[in-house]
Order: sequence, then structure tokens, then C-alpha cells
Amino acid sequence: MYELHSAATDDARKPTAVRAMEALGCGFDFASDFRLKFVKRCPAGGRLVILDETNRRDLVVPGGGAIIPDVSENIRCDKGDHVRFKSDVLEFNQMSELLNQKSSVQAKVPSGYLNAIFDLSGSWLNDASDAKYLGFDGYFVSLYYLHLTTAPLLLQDQVKNDVPPHWDPSLLSRFIQTYGTHIIVGMGIGGQDLLCVKQKPSSSIPPAELKGYLDDLGDCLFSDGTSSLPETSRRDGKIKVPEVFSRMLQSHTMQFTSITETSSKDGLTIIWSKRGGDVFAQSHLKWLQTLAANPEGILFKLVPITSLLAGIPGSGYLSHAINLYLRCKPYKVFYISLNLHTHAFFYMLSALL
Repeated sequence: MYELHSAATDDARKPTAVRAMEALGCGFDFASDFRLKFVKRCPAGGRLVILDETNRRDLVVPGGGAIIPDVSENIRCDKGDHVRFKSDVLEFNQMSELLNQKSSVQAKVPSGYLNAIFDLSGSWLNDASDAKYLGFDGYFVSLYYLHLTTAPLLLQDQVKNDVPPHWDPSLLSRFIQTYGTHIIVGMGIGGQDLLCVKQKPSSSIPPAELKGYLDDLGDCLFSDGTSSLPETSRRDGKIKVPEVFSRMLQSHTMQFTSITETSSKDGLTIIWSKRGGDVFAQSHLKWLQTLAANPEGILFKLVPITSLLAGIPGSGYLSHAINLYLRCKPYKVFYISLNLHTHAFFYMLSALL
């Protein structure tokens, strides 16, 4: 057994397990990539939700013998898993909804994670029109899983007091920038090895056929990377595999954290990326062997911050502002005040930064 210490003041120098444990109950901007560095804390530091900080114990991490000392009883650590997940080739909003469900978020609004893995701009309207279909094949490896057990979740008084009681665009913007849009309630510690395909509207390849190509490429890259792709499609044996898939197989030994191959002819982009471990590892097996030494937070589980604000004056305004923010980001926000009789009406024309 050995202890993972949290004495360092710089988050980047703390062990990932400690950073992940400290991130539970903190805020998060759903429009950001799902990484620990984007966690949001109260201005004075600390979580946005109340945990039992009196009853504490040492938390044993499954599998590795590590111990996180002095952890709240409201935080639990469970054994992780090693899963290969092959998505269908889906329309943009369907893929967004699928990934959101994996984060326990019931919405179609694109997350920052979706934007990151598919190399999208972050503009929902533009991305949805530019990407006809999206699909992925990858391994999600959790060495262990950290999550909150406290119920119901209660926000700190400071967070509730900072909710603007009236429609005030500048204060609503400040709240979102300070606290985010969601609360982190769980995450896996490990990594992901992910192969994504993005299809433009100009491409004529059917979704089922495209999924077959993606599955075949995944089988090659996630084995030893030396096997070759079938030269014809599964159906009639006459259609050649798009060249971009073969190019990706040839590029897998390149020393980059992410490899992208694009074919304007076929209207396809393939992105292969890793998180956690040695992201420069030239094979899936070698990458797996490095994961325990350098894991990352993955598979974030989130709860909307507005779901914890029932009865708080102004919570309806905040909910509306967050919805506009997530739908319209990344354009700037402009406010127009229209005075009609004794009432002021404000309109958000685009989203917060």
C-alpha cells in the first residue's frame, strides 16, 4: 500500500486520483472538453455541493494498492472496467444524444466532449449542417470509478446566493463563467483509445457500409496494427474500401497525440486519438501497459446545476440563460433592452464566451 498525497497547491502536480476526488461536487461547463483542468470551484476554493467533511477515512483504490488519505464518507471508489464500444453511424443530433446519455445528461445539445473527439467547431448549427453522420469505435478503460453517494445533493450557500434574482445578463454570464452549467458527480480514472469518423453531406456512402469500414479499421488498430483491411465491402464484394481508411492504417505509427486523415473525394474524416497513458504509444497493447502510470479522468457523470436550485429566486432566469448559452456557443452575447410600458425585456442574441 502507498499513499497518494494532495499537499501540492498546483493541481497539475497532484496525482490524477487526488485531482479526480477533489473534482467531485465541483462545477463544470458542459461546453468544455471533459478534462479535469476545466473543473470549476467556488471562488474561495472547494466544492459547489455540501459533503460530510466530518466523517472521513482513507480511500483504497482498487487494483493498485494506492490509498487516498482523508476522504469524505460521501465519496466512494468502485472497480472499473475495460470496454470496447462500437457506436452506430448516427446523425449529428443522435450522436450528441448518445454521448450525453453516457454522461447521465438528458439533452441533445452538443457537449464539449463531442466537439473535441470529432474535431468540431462548437457551433451547433454549423456542425450539424457540416456533419451528415458521425460514428466511433474505441476502448474506454476505467481502472476504477469515483463517485458521490450523498443524496440529495445540496449546493453551498454561496452558490445559491450568487444566483441573480432578476434577469441581469452580466450577472448571469458571471455565474456561468464562475460555476459552470453542471455538477460533477462521478468519473472513471483511466483512458480511452478512440477512432472517430465524420461524414460530410456530399458523401454517398450508406451508414451501414461506413460502419463496416470503421469496425474493420478498429479491429486492425486495436489488435497489433499489422493486419490489413479487407479490400472490398461486405455486401457485393465489388466496392473498394475508401482510401482514407487505408491511409489511417499506414499512419498509425506516427508520433502524434492525435492522427487525422481526410478525403475530400469521399467526404470523410477519420480521427484517432488517445487519452491517458502514453498517447504516443504505437499500438493499443503498448498503450494499455502505460495506462496505470498516467491515467486521466474519463466518462464524466454530470447533474445540471439548475436541478439543485428549486425554490431559489431567479433560478428560472438562470436555467433559461444556461440553455441559450449551450445552444448558441461559441458566439458572443449581445443584449438588447426593449422597454415596453414599465417592463424591460432582454434578448440574448448569441451565447456567452
